[in-house]
Amino acid sequence: MLVRVGSRGSRLALTQAERALSSLRVPGIELVLVPITTAGDRDRSRPFGEIGHRFEPETMLPEAGQGALALQVRAGDEQLVAAADDPETRERVEAERAVVAAVGGGCLAPVAAHHDGTTLTGLVAAEDGSWIERRTGADPAALGEELAGASARHS
Repeated sequence: MLVRVGSRGSRLALTQAERALSSLRVPGIELVLVPITTAGDRDRSRPFGEIGHRFEPETMLPEAGQGALALQVRAGDEQLVAAADDPETRERVEAERAVVAAVGGGCLAPVAAHHDGTTLTGLVAAEDGSWIERRTGADPAALGEELAGASARHS
């Protein structure tokens, strides 16, 4: 069986994808890495380390799941990617996504969530940036409901 795995085309992304694929070797399964070119991959004028700035979560809270690698397979084929699963990362990402879902946010909404392994932080903001509400908590659903309530008070 042939399984194609897509990854951004940058050297860093391809290296990370190759590392993930190396832990997924399953007899009878051929894994092929397929580079996907993005706008960021087209900026070859400067070394990667000179492009951009890394913001700490205290300064700019990331969108839920940022930095996590997700592998999607058909139902019933979960064993193909089981070796690449990191339970701690999965738990953090699930908590972040639960906060966003409880707020009612999506990819285009000004909602963010980040779990650093100790603290779960969520944020909701006005689209125009006129207000921002940031909260921390242990329960993703409760944190999301608290942020949704804060958002409603601004409406």
